[in-house]
Amino acid sequence: MALLPEAVVLFGASGFIGRNIVEALRDAVPMLVGVNASGRAVPGCTLTVAADRLAEIPALPPDTAVVNVAAYRYFASRFAREQAEILSANVALTDAVYRFVLERGITEVRAASSAAVYPADWAVQDDTRPLDLNAWPHAGEAAYAWSKRWGEITAELWHRRAGVNTISLRLTNPYGAFDTLDEAEAHVATAFVIRALSDVPEFEVRGDPEAERDFVFAGDIALAFREALALRGVHAAVNCAAGQTTQVIELARAAMRAAGEERAIRTNPPPPGANAGVKVRRATAAQLRQLMPNLPAFRSLDDGMRLTMEWYRDALR
Repeated sequence: MALLPEAVVLFGASGFIGRNIVEALRDAVPMLVGVNASGRAVPGCTLTVAADRLAEIPALPPDTAVVNVAAYRYFASRFAREQAEILSANVALTDAVYRFVLERGITEVRAASSAAVYPADWAVQDDTRPLDLNAWPHAGEAAYAWSKRWGEITAELWHRRAGVNTISLRLTNPYGAFDTLDEAEAHVATAFVIRALSDVPEFEVRGDPEAERDFVFAGDIALAFREALALRGVHAAVNCAAGQTTQVIELARAAMRAAGEERAIRTNPPPPGANAGVKVRRATAAQLRQLMPNLPAFRSLDDGMRLTMEWYRDALR
């Protein structure tokens, strides 16, 4: 079995997915260099540098890999109106990562992509089908989706021109520790965990309660990145998905089960004719398992929500 690299440079080490990856790697690699916007130390990293001071990273061993999970930090309430900022920032981050890789002679990259890259009219987000760049992603997240497509295009460019191998993991709907503590700005799973820990008499489910999404525990995503780092010479883009969907209303029930408190659910579905977005988003998961046969099975929703709840109890306390 292939060993993990001697050193890993983690872009986005302070973020939601980044902090989970640090937890997965902190005792597994001899040198873990965190990169974030401020340069503030990240617990678990050997050292941390600011993204605009990459020259301060010391000489790295030949067996070094880069993990890129850096992205523009948007909040749910501002996502629609910050699409331009998301696009420009994510493209710039991607370019900075590959510039660093080329300057340091690194040939192994692992990157967080997104299931948003898929065309809007695909019934199943299938990673065995070539991505059609002439077919547009969902209009409501087009700029974000194109920033992730650009990440995969850049990976392909430098694979062909410089022999850089990138494994892009297309994340579906992550949830877990180290996400925002602000319910109003959280993604749906995180918001439900925070809501389940509150003292509200009714559990409100906003939007379409029957919408279905593929939810993946962030700790399992981190393990997928760790397993990907054990590979060498592989260039691919695969879904990092559970391979099954859960209705939003069932997610709410799972959050309450994790909190140990049942409440009445109040729904606020969109009115008839309103633009409610995509009803169901399904993704395949077989390619990930073929690429990483030793990757442990992803946690069930109940197990993942229980672990998320434990972290949020402490964080909110």
